[in-house]
Amino acid sequence: MRRNTLAILAACAAVTICGQAQAQQPAAAPAAVPDQMPFDIPYGNSITADRAADIVKAVLAEATKSPRNWKLAISVVDTHGELVYFYKMDNTQMGSVTISQNKARTAARFRRPTQIFSNVMQTPTGVYVATLDSPPPTASPGGFPLVEGGKIIGAVGCSGATGDQDATACKVGAETEK
Repeated sequence: MRRNTLAILAACAAVTICGQAQAQQPAAAPAAVPDQMPFDIPYGNSITADRAADIVKAVLAEATKSPRNWKLAISVVDTHGELVYFYKMDNTQMGSVTISQNKARTAARFRRPTQIFSNVMQTPTGVYVATLDSPPPTASPGGFPLVEGGKIIGAVGCSGATGDQDATACKVGAETEK
């Protein structure tokens, strides 16, 4: 009985000492607030169907570069996130049709690559991403804004392979727009 009492007293003393030591540490410095707003890219005139077709051709060339055989659904949207051009490679899984459109819409409306949402969703506080819009942003790699002359003219989204493969092929299409 006496041993238990001493053990309990020792544990309480340790908790008290540790608590005081932690309380005496300086508070963490607040995160710096940036002067410039991130992703503050103005919207321009929406992409044309002909230009969207050129972007899809670039994505297709990257997806089928030997030895690749990535089967993708490729969507190009305007500045509002509305579909301008769509292409589905033979034998692409059906679920990728909607996902590619959602990736493109997310990239256009939020003016940033969808990979950023994917990265945020990997953190404990990332749950909020699902509440940002209706429908919510797609948090998966493979969606990129299309920027021409410093303005967003739309976005491209790819789905059907792994996220990294989608992003690799799709980025080539987005980079044709610079």
